[in-house]
Amino acid sequence: MKRATLLIAAAAGTAAVAAWLWLPAHFAMAGGAAGQAQSAAAKGAGTEKGAALPAAKPGAGGFSFAVGGDPSAQQQAAAVRPETPAERARKQQLRKLGYMIDARYYQMSLADLRMAASRGDPQALTHLAERYLFQLDGHPREPDYEADFRYREEAREALQQAYARGNLHAAAIISESYLLDKQPEEAAAWNLVARRSGDTLSADWLLKTKDYQALTEQQKASAAQRANQLWQSLQRRKAAAG
Repeated sequence: MKRATLLIAAAAGTAAVAAWLWLPAHFAMAGGAAGQAQSAAAKGAGTEKGAALPAAKPGAGGFSFAVGGDPSAQQQAAAVRPETPAERARKQQLRKLGYMIDARYYQMSLADLRMAASRGDPQALTHLAERYLFQLDGHPREPDYEADFRYREEAREALQQAYARGNLHAAAIISESYLLDKQPEEAAAWNLVARRSGDTLSADWLLKTKDYQALTEQQKASAAQRANQLWQSLQRRKAAAG
């Protein structure tokens, strides 16, 4: 794949909250993606289809969503000051929620990534969804682009499978995909699933968007009902996945 070694950047909101967790003391040293994510989120860019961040190299540890910047900068930062207990706890929280994806998945061809996803690998499923949403959907010049492929639907299905296999952050990614699709009520429903799953980092971000704030109380109530349905469906999937 032409850009298989590049990190596929997701919507600015998720990148911003993850960047806040990753290296709060090293923004100046890591630069690049984390700073861009904060700037884009501050402008509300996460609510528009064209607002995805530019691709970046995978950071040390394989973070998803362009978090962490240049690996060499991170290594320099680590050499300057040891990791604090608070930073260690933040990274553990990211791992638990599913924000981290091993760098090797970004080096896979699309065919190999699909094969890994078909075996139920939650990281492969998550990154496959990233490629569908942020690299291939609407980009016919990409070498792997398939004209009749339903990228958004397939991405959401992959993310639901990833969620059922332990990636709780997948619900927030689905929420953002609907926000980019200008479906704020469905985004709000998935946001409630993310919050119920413990991913308050991304869930809190959505509440600040103009699209969410424009929802009526009736729409929010409908989203809550929809969230309950989604939750029950996901619990059945988790039980089936073992």
